Amino acid sequence: MKDEIELGEILKQLYAISGILIDVYDLEGRSVARYPEKGAAFCSLVSRNAEGCRRCERDNKEAFATVRKEHCVHIYRCHMGLYEAAMPLYHYGRLAGYMMTGQMLEDRPGAAREVEREARRLGLGTAEEIRQAVGELVRINLAEIETFLTLCRVCADYIANHHQFPVAASGTAREVVRYLEEHYREEITLDGLCRWSGYSRTRLNQLFRDYTGTSVGRYLTGIRLRNACKSLRGTGQSIYSVAMENGFSSQNYFSRQFKKYIGCTPGEYRNRQKKEDGQDTWDR
Repeated sequence: MKDEIELGEILKQLYAISGILIDVYDLEGRSVARYPEKGAAFCSLVSRNAEGCRRCERDNKEAFATVRKEHCVHIYRCHMGLYEAAMPLYHYGRLAGYMMTGQMLEDRPGAAREVEREARRLGLGTAEEIRQAVGELVRINLAEIETFLTLCRVCADYIANHHQFPVAASGTAREVVRYLEEHYREEITLDGLCRWSGYSRTRLNQLFRDYTGTSVGRYLTGIRLRNACKSLRGTGQSIYSVAMENGFSSQNYFSRQFKKYIGCTPGEYRNRQKKEDGQDTWDR
């Protein structure tokens, strides 16, 4: 008997128990394993439709962003009204990827008709194709979803620690960049980032500088200043409001950083802002 179970076999067994599609993604949101490989018939209908694909990609990105932010399983209804769940895959405390289960139809009267109606509205196929595909979806209630996800969590831990999911140095740096871009309005400290990433201050700074060419602090300031420039150009907000909205601790600190990197005060920048739409002064 093998010491380790193949990734595909794990997904296959979970599918055999539940009939629910299971996908494993890397940190870039690329599918690295799936069972069944073809997906559900309904998923195939959606994937043939450009608008359906766009919505699916948006749902996935939003789900992954929520998992990164909340560090927990995220259950939601997709754009077609079906239940899906995304959960983090951790390797020694650091995010390494995602596992997603999907296309679950809520077991209640009228749920199938609602999905069919939306599918017809998007033009996913003929009425018969849609009806047949929806009829093949797994029907499940919220309590059953929770039970299934408990099993998935156990499998997710095994997958992350046995199937080449350790976070590479560049992967860690990319995750920190994403975190900064998503949370720049909040108070962010290097110690907090170290706790979040699982690295020491020295190691995290080194990884980040190797990946971006600059320090965590300067990169974060760059994000905040770029967004502040957009606010100064495109809104009538006060300087104080712009500073607070973009994560600066005070208006004075904001003005000093703005002068240091942009070369003028926020007020001067606003008065002489460029006419060309979308041109940023800040260059990281």
